[in-house]
Amino acid sequence: MNDYELFIKINDAILLEFDVFKAWEKTLLLNAQNQLMDRFPISDPQRELLTNVLEKKRPKKRKKRRT
Repeated sequence: MNDYELFIKINDAILLEFDVFKAWEKTLLLNAQNQLMDRFPISDPQRELLTNVLEKKRPKKRKKRRT
């Protein structure tokens, strides 16, 4: 996956699923997004960690029912 495709996946995750990530995952995604916007290279270990975070299955947040 090239940097552009990774950037798109990170943006989608931030826009659509940001509230289901843990705090360290949110920080990782935001830092990687800024790094890619500034056109700094992503290292292979960082790319692997980002891929694992993005592909991890998470439960969807449920809306609370009014009673």
